[in-house]
Amino acid sequence: MSGYEAIVVGGGLGGMTAALYLAGRGLKTLVLEQNHQTGGNMSGFRRGRFYFDGGDQSFESLGIVFPILGELGVLDRIQWHKARFRMVAPDFDLFVDSFDQVENDLAAAFPGEEGIHALFKEIREVSRFISLHSSPWSFPLVHDFSVGKLLGLAPWFFKARRWLTTRYREKICGLIKRPDLRAWLSQIGYYRMPFVFFAGFWHLWMHDYWYPEGGMQALHGVLVRRLRELGGDLRLCARVAKIETKNGKALSLVTDTGETFAARRFVYAGDYKKLVAEIAPEVFRPAFAKKVKEAKLTEELVSVYLGLGMGADELHGKLGAQHVFFFPNYEVVFPQADSPSNVHGRMWVVLNHFGRENPHAAPQGATGVVLQSYSAWDWQNRWQGGDGKLPRPGAYKQLKDQVAGEFLCSAQRILPGLEAKILYQDVGTPLSAERFSLNSRGSSGGWCYGDRESLVYRRLGKNLIKTPLENLLVCGHYSLWPGGVISAALSGKIAGNLAAGRRALERFPV
Repeated sequence: MSGYEAIVVGGGLGGMTAALYLAGRGLKTLVLEQNHQTGGNMSGFRRGRFYFDGGDQSFESLGIVFPILGELGVLDRIQWHKARFRMVAPDFDLFVDSFDQVENDLAAAFPGEEGIHALFKEIREVSRFISLHSSPWSFPLVHDFSVGKLLGLAPWFFKARRWLTTRYREKICGLIKRPDLRAWLSQIGYYRMPFVFFAGFWHLWMHDYWYPEGGMQALHGVLVRRLRELGGDLRLCARVAKIETKNGKALSLVTDTGETFAARRFVYAGDYKKLVAEIAPEVFRPAFAKKVKEAKLTEELVSVYLGLGMGADELHGKLGAQHVFFFPNYEVVFPQADSPSNVHGRMWVVLNHFGRENPHAAPQGATGVVLQSYSAWDWQNRWQGGDGKLPRPGAYKQLKDQVAGEFLCSAQRILPGLEAKILYQDVGTPLSAERFSLNSRGSSGGWCYGDRESLVYRRLGKNLIKTPLENLLVCGHYSLWPGGVISAALSGKIAGNLAAGRRALERFPV
């Protein structure tokens, strides 16, 4: 098929953002999405009478996502709800509403632990930096760049350099004397996450996590409608298997069913490992392809989806927050292939509930909750799924049921009698995430966030928006450090603008 000036591969947030910038510039644009709906890691789904968000349960803007959605004319089409966080552990039960409250609650839980005050003094410095230079609605260095604003960052330069390392996080958390609390604070979050992320999350949990009314899929429905308003097209269930090239340019895309789509410019918003290893292997140098193959990804998630026979108001009254993290101990575990069969039973679990913000997600008098934690794609011989072929073997379902039972055991510490209220139950494993999103291993946010492990951390030149093909750009959470929703949206804007012949950060006139 021809007649398109631009084709975007992948209908996640990054791909849809790029497509909207391209279509908004007047280019005839097509999005090819391999799933039956758009959304990628942010998609939602219905099972019977219940709706669930499949991956992301809420997300931060950091002055990047909301302004981009505003430029594209979709921000005001959605009602946004701010999320609240609660943390429960053996020694404390606190709401993450303010630094004073969290610091005081931790100090009361661990009397005589002076390191808490020193740690939160440094965390407040990161929060002050974020507050000075961004809000949910503005990040000037991205949306209104100027030399003056860049110079304004000079006093923060040396602080920011040390904040960007895991080593500094370990050093600051080393101020805590109690070993179990020190280990917890130095390791919670993503694997080897730098200090700026650790401190930044406390800031974002307090000020900048949001949920779109109607669920994540409602957000992506709005993006699809906006694409069609701008004259763009969308093809679902169209999985790209190969990029045909000639003389350093991409000529066309070939799907796994043999359809061919030609255009003058392309944006790839899919899995980067698959791009290099399967879709366009001849394009990339062998040494670079080896680095991509070996590059570590962000942690995979396992999710237990529960439909409950209680109302949304009743459940919220028991939880007190939309996100409740329960830590049965202070041990931080990152499951691996050889982790024991009961590993999930001793891990943290987060209870996610947005029943009041999504009133049509369940029948009258019922509501849904999603239990999540880290897992591993290759744990227990790929969850006893072995070669990954469908249908899954019976051992796969047995392992899912086991993990669900372990999560329920933990969740009932927060919600006594939870199990008796279950009307519906399902489990999404990393294999499920890989199947529906095509992210390698079911990765939750692109490359690993560790400053030593990330493929795109060290310098801007390693960001992966450009490719050896002059008319093929990449966007999505693999293309910019650190990954996740913010990088997906920002890279979509950059790739869409560049593909349209505009400046990378040029504003889109609504």
